[in-house]
Amino acid sequence: MTTPKEATATPAVTPRADMRTLKRLVRNILPARVHGALRQAVHTWRLDRAPVMAVDAAPLPRAAEISFPDMLCGDGIADGWEKAKASIDETFQYVPWTHAADPESCRAIYHLIRRFQPRSVLEIGTNRGASTLHAAMAMREYRNAGRPPRLVTVDLFDVNDPAAVEAKRYRISTPPREMLARLDCADVVEFSIARSTDYLNGREAEFDFILMDHAPTADVAYRDIALAIRALRPGGQLLIHSYFPSRKPLGTDERVNSDSYLAVRRLRRQGARLVALPLSPLPWPTEPGGSNLTSLALLARE
Repeated sequence: MTTPKEATATPAVTPRADMRTLKRLVRNILPARVHGALRQAVHTWRLDRAPVMAVDAAPLPRAAEISFPDMLCGDGIADGWEKAKASIDETFQYVPWTHAADPESCRAIYHLIRRFQPRSVLEIGTNRGASTLHAAMAMREYRNAGRPPRLVTVDLFDVNDPAAVEAKRYRISTPPREMLARLDCADVVEFSIARSTDYLNGREAEFDFILMDHAPTADVAYRDIALAIRALRPGGQLLIHSYFPSRKPLGTDERVNSDSYLAVRRLRRQGARLVALPLSPLPWPTEPGGSNLTSLALLARE
């Protein structure tokens, strides 16, 4: 029989939950500028102590041969985007300041996927599924040309389980798999639950296009970028999110995440002949109240 004490016992709190609570308290107590400086100092300290990753930039395209206006404004892609956007807007709801990619970045992802038509795409960080949907909609346009393309999207938890604690934190009300089914492109997407580093480790020349969401820390971004380059087929594209050149905001009220910038800087300092090419500003007119800014950057070799 259950005693009153047992009936009212509180569930055990995990160390990970304790850490999230502590971080939230620190963020609420400290001024935003102080908290940002403290976070950057801690991440830089961890990055400096991370084991060296050997990187050969050979699979990346040459920086001198990259023209974003040509890549992003191909014939027929703009018309396809308008149709895709209308369908996506009926299915996906953007929530400001959440883990979802912003609309401008999602459009850029759609254009790049349509332009290069990769057969094998890897996305690190599914989150709410915004970039997943846009990439899959682009791949739907050429999935009948020969063997169907595939998109593997990786996250730490099951994004298709709305009851998960992380799903509630990400504000996932509709599972990405369900949204993909509504848009008739679920067949090109495969979901994987794993840590990014664990998934990438040991993979070589497997993907034509890799999209990396922002990493939790700079040392993780450093390892993941190095491993992603190894997993890229020659001439493939590696697109990283949350890249802020010189750690400066893109807009007047932009939040800056320095981790990708710090990771690329360390790779360059240790001799890797690579460069991050920011896509911002995007080469298309914006709607009233919109923006043509994005924190996406394409990695290339010098």
